[in-house]
Amino acid sequence: MNAEPAARRVLALGLALALAALAYAFPLPGVPEEGRRLGAVLAAVGVLWVTEALPLAATALLGPTFAVALGVAPAKDAFAALSNPILLLFIGSFLIARALEKHRMSERIAYRALSLGVVRSDPLRAFVLLGLATASVSAFVSNTATTAMMLPIAQSVLAAMHGTGGDGKAAGPPPRFAAALMLLVAYAASLGGLFTPVGTPPNLIGLAQIEQATGVRISFAEWIARVFPVTFAALLAMMAWMAFRFRGELGALVYDRERMRERHRALGGWTRAQVWSTAALGLAFAGWLAPTVAGFVSPGARALLDARLPEGIVPLLACAPLFLLRTPSASGPIPVLGQRDLREIDWATILLFGGGMCLGDLMGRTGVAGAVGELVAGSVPSGGLLVFLCAAFAIVVSELTSNTAAANMVVPVTVAVAQRAGADAVTPALAATVACTFGFMLPVSTPTNAMAYATGHVSQREMIRSGVVLDLLGAALLGLWFGGLG
Repeated sequence: MNAEPAARRVLALGLALALAALAYAFPLPGVPEEGRRLGAVLAAVGVLWVTEALPLAATALLGPTFAVALGVAPAKDAFAALSNPILLLFIGSFLIARALEKHRMSERIAYRALSLGVVRSDPLRAFVLLGLATASVSAFVSNTATTAMMLPIAQSVLAAMHGTGGDGKAAGPPPRFAAALMLLVAYAASLGGLFTPVGTPPNLIGLAQIEQATGVRISFAEWIARVFPVTFAALLAMMAWMAFRFRGELGALVYDRERMRERHRALGGWTRAQVWSTAALGLAFAGWLAPTVAGFVSPGARALLDARLPEGIVPLLACAPLFLLRTPSASGPIPVLGQRDLREIDWATILLFGGGMCLGDLMGRTGVAGAVGELVAGSVPSGGLLVFLCAAFAIVVSELTSNTAAANMVVPVTVAVAQRAGADAVTPALAATVACTFGFMLPVSTPTNAMAYATGHVSQREMIRSGVVLDLLGAALLGLWFGGLG
């Protein structure tokens, strides 16, 4: 029964070894011996990431491990990036997201939005609000967790839609509309994760890679200013495209808002845990914005807050009380967050991030990044077209492998190419970071796509037909926006 997956793993491992040997035998021009060895490691890691023959996090850690074993760098240098404080930002934001998910705040937001009076009985308004609610939750909760929570809600929305059959009797929604709702949730979760730096792991990976390679730190507030407008525009464009594609189904349906109101009422009043979890999110958001706001008053105040309240520790400070505060349960008072919640946050992604950071650092230390940039820089344009090409390249890679792996592979190369081309490296690298989440065509591109496909309502052909337009539209939007900013 497991023969086929085992054969694929063996084939992937064989391909990884073969490409590693080729990378060592034919090195990039001008790299030293350590760079040749790292090139072999990177080739093998890239194959394993794309094929997922091994868990992504394990591959990320094996990369710097083999770099040490092959003499590329001593262990303290190869693993130095694991001390980056942005790892704390990962952990803290995951804990706050866990509290919101565990205590059903995400569901409360979604059902409240879908039962608003403004929706009336209009299926298009319900369609749009489902997308907006999904994106809003995904701005602070992981895309995967948001999709897992919102897909059953989308099923409830589907059940609340009804039309009239040819004989005048009530009829259920057509099957294609079920596909539309599932895809809407998957795509909105991906785009909503781009609204804030903590919305999805590739954001933080890209920011850390940019800071590591250029020394430029993009703050929480700067991300909102530079990324939120274009990603919100992409969300609106996605919903417009999906509504256009399924306009016939939307026009033939009526939305039963009362059913959503019943779901919302069934949640009861706000619990202590929901209040405290929301307060923790509010405190974290205020802490992330505080240095920027203080800078308008006094540069000294901003410098003090930057030093005493770095973004990495803000969510840890905000969620620390959640381990002390108690909430009632059937077995007695329990903490809002406990030991089990610590175990259940996404440690695999944190390790994937850390290992990828280590490889990016080694690329800079050994000259591999510079050699890649030198090789490619002469054949690429500068300005807005460079930004567009970097975004398009990131989208293609994200279609073939996970978003987190794509960010680890694409952003260092983008920085190196931009630097060698004499262009500002931050803008194209930021565009590539965002583009790593624009994988809409295939079920294997992102966990959100895979989960929508797994509902049985979405065929691969349907996803490709919807996603190819969104990929092209995303590359164009990112190129125009960041190219203009650049």
